[in-house]
Amino acid sequence: MNAEATVWGPYPNYDDIARFQYGRMMWRLPEMRQRMLAHWLDERHPYRERFSERRPLIEAVLESTESPVELDARLRDRGTSLRCVAREIPPVFGSFF
Repeated sequence: MNAEATVWGPYPNYDDIARFQYGRMMWRLPEMRQRMLAHWLDERHPYRERFSERRPLIEAVLESTESPVELDARLRDRGTSLRCVAREIPPVFGSFF
């Protein structure tokens, strides 16, 4: 098993991986970052409260330039994992995006 496969485990959730990978790409674009934040903090977003509770951690993961393996190791030192945090990145959907 390669190193990155150990991050996502034997049964990877490809929706979570996509939210992580595309979230990171979009986060690097200031306009898109503002749009995502406005969307996730909109009162119509069903995960708004959950995002607000975990916002610092989610933003740190999206801002990180570390490889998934390095990021996962750092998160595990803090008692979580990249797999867990990726699951907390809210989806982008709806007509209000």
